Amino acid sequence: MVKKLLAISLLIFIGARVFAQGDGPRSYLLAPESVWGVVPKWLNLNQNLLPAGNILVDGADIKIDVFPTTFFHTLGIKGRFAQILIMANPGTATGSLENPPPALPRTELNASGFSDGFVAFKMGLINAPALNIKEFASHPHSFSLSGYFRLWYSGTYDGNKLLNLGSNRLTFELGAPMAIPFGKNPKRATWLEVYPNIQFFTDNNDPARSSTSQKIEQQPLFLLENHLTHNFTTKFWAGLDLRYHFGGQTIADGIKDDNRINMLGGGVSAGYQLLPFLAANASYGQILLGENNAQSEMIRLTLTFSYVNMKKIQTPNEND
Repeated sequence: MVKKLLAISLLIFIGARVFAQGDGPRSYLLAPESVWGVVPKWLNLNQNLLPAGNILVDGADIKIDVFPTTFFHTLGIKGRFAQILIMANPGTATGSLENPPPALPRTELNASGFSDGFVAFKMGLINAPALNIKEFASHPHSFSLSGYFRLWYSGTYDGNKLLNLGSNRLTFELGAPMAIPFGKNPKRATWLEVYPNIQFFTDNNDPARSSTSQKIEQQPLFLLENHLTHNFTTKFWAGLDLRYHFGGQTIADGIKDDNRINMLGGGVSAGYQLLPFLAANASYGQILLGENNAQSEMIRLTLTFSYVNMKKIQTPNEND
């Protein structure tokens, strides 16, 4: 009985937060309270955006391998679902630039250490009750809306290098993730997840992208992430991903750069519940349409390890 409940409840909760390439499918569905977990990922990118994914550099060719690892815990606050997350993001990047500044030769275009990570808090607002794993397994699927705040902190940064994994600033993200179910059979669930959000940036007062600028500002960036997924079996699901970015133009010492982001990305994803406590998924995506020669291609592999202390919610007469 316990194993069955665990498998049913965690089957739909295999997502977690990745950085600027999007959180990925099954990230905005509700989950039982008192779940602890860790989500290691491998993200391979080939793009003309900096590693944080929110600054466009036309003429750049950057190859990035990062391993974002998210730790999460779900809980109930005044009867509402809530979640706390912390992510660290080690990795490497190499690149080239068509016209690098003379003071920074091409041999500087490599970086290792940590890309930007985050701390985050999510709170259920509509149809998002705090339920233990047994209650959650029998709870009917319905539309849900949550509030989400994420603080991105800078990763490794060196102002003497042209390419860095970190951004040397803070990013404040506010969003409202929604999950919309279709169909009445929970074993063949179809979900539409929609996550509108906006990012605000502090200034980078030690810019590394040129040898002359003293300060880099950036305008807010609006993002809309969408995932449509379907469970083809109780363990296997697949779906389509769509993600839109608009804004994020940088300003160097008061002069606007010609690098506004206006791009639409798409891809495919699939996932499988390997064990009651272990799930895996994979995604492929690329930019479909974009201004200013925006280019990006992504491969993402994810594992999700989850743990629930079933003894705390068992009644004395229940058996495994």
